[in-house]
Amino acid sequence: MIQRAPETIQLLYAELFDQLRAAETELDVPAGGSFVSKVIGNRKYWYLQRNEQGRRTQTYLGPDTPELLEQIQAARDQQADRKRRRQLVSMLIAGGAASESRTFTAVLEVLAESFVFRLGGVVVGTHAMICYANMLGVRFATDTLRTADIDVAQDATISVAAGREASLDILERLKAIEPRFVAVPELDPRDPSTSLKVRGGDLRIDFLTTTRRGTRKKPVPLPHLTIAAQPLEGIDYLIEQTAKAAVVGGSGILVQVPDPSRYALHKVWVARNRPVAEQTKARKDIAQAEQLIEVLRADRPDDLDEAIAAMQSRPKMWRRAQRDIRRMTESAQVP
Repeated sequence: MIQRAPETIQLLYAELFDQLRAAETELDVPAGGSFVSKVIGNRKYWYLQRNEQGRRTQTYLGPDTPELLEQIQAARDQQADRKRRRQLVSMLIAGGAASESRTFTAVLEVLAESFVFRLGGVVVGTHAMICYANMLGVRFATDTLRTADIDVAQDATISVAAGREASLDILERLKAIEPRFVAVPELDPRDPSTSLKVRGGDLRIDFLTTTRRGTRKKPVPLPHLTIAAQPLEGIDYLIEQTAKAAVVGGSGILVQVPDPSRYALHKVWVARNRPVAEQTKARKDIAQAEQLIEVLRADRPDDLDEAIAAMQSRPKMWRRAQRDIRRMTESAQVP
């Protein structure tokens, strides 16, 4: 049975989302950040300056132009907008909206400030499911929204192109908020790490990417983040269609998530590919898929049909998942 969120919560989420979309075109200034200029030769250049773990860092923004100066002024004015978004987040949490913990919010903020989502990164794990609850205006079972991981998928071709222009060390950025962050070694010590975790804690970030036909499933470098991603089958289907969503935490964070229909069907496929030792995870996958499919069949049936057609065009995936998908779509309650 679908449990709808109150209309007031849905309206507050819509306002938060709209404000985040409006701020997307502005320069985002993290707390403690400021703009500084340098004269090199006969030209002035602008940088975003911030202090991280007592170290001053500067990110190049561009030469002094009227357009850039307008962006800088708008960014300086956005503090009031950020305060309003923080108020919206507080109201959403008080009203029972699906929200992120302070720890996960801080990590997602670092990823957003590092342009992970603007450059094609997609939140693909349970944190996407948390976003769907607010996006679709419903409430999901809380036990299906618990996780200690953040999974981010990235098309490697986009990362390579972005890396030619600029790169940053995502591990160093994360250490600024939690010094215990470390890179997780791969089984083959010659391979670059695809995961970061908090030493002595449960929090872990996994970077995933699409597979390429005829290539080995070795970690793929993501130059713009100075890390690598693990190729996994099915990621291409999952992130082929994406949507923007607002994370309810802090002052709100704009992220990319898979199309909800793709996520639901992909979860069914993942569950059917898990080994017997991971049946607890498989049951969680199925529970997430069932909840999403029930809502989508009622509210967005065309999206679900398109996602089914896309999986049917991948016969290997469809054969593994079709029985459960047909059962779920037929049993979904449609008003």
